[in-house]
Amino acid sequence: MATATPPGVNDTGTAGTATNEYAGKFHTHASKARKQIAIMPSAATTFLWAYPTPFATGVVPVCSGIVQVPTGTTDLFNVQIVGTPTNTQALLQINRVSSGLLSLLTGALSINPTPIAATLHLIALEP
Repeated sequence: MATATPPGVNDTGTAGTATNEYAGKFHTHASKARKQIAIMPSAATTFLWAYPTPFATGVVPVCSGIVQVPTGTTDLFNVQIVGTPTNTQALLQINRVSSGLLSLLTGALSINPTPIAATLHLIALEP
């Protein structure tokens, strides 16, 4: 039977406790993903995401985020990573782009730096 924590599926991993399986019955695997749904403050244009469980020291995860807005919202949102994510956190910048008629008539999309309150769907993956 294995005595070390097995590789890769919950955020922390645990060793098995039973001897009737090779890796130990009831063992778990450490996840290579961190995920969270967070509420973005209405006056914010950046969001500092501290992962629920840090990655190992030196790991730079692949991060991504998308904005969920209330039904009926016509403005568009762009989520981008600011700087390099660390093993503990990532800084995201959220830009709101008005899609109203006035912005189309002026020939350019207008950028509103203050997004409405929205929900962020976040994921960070160990490379």
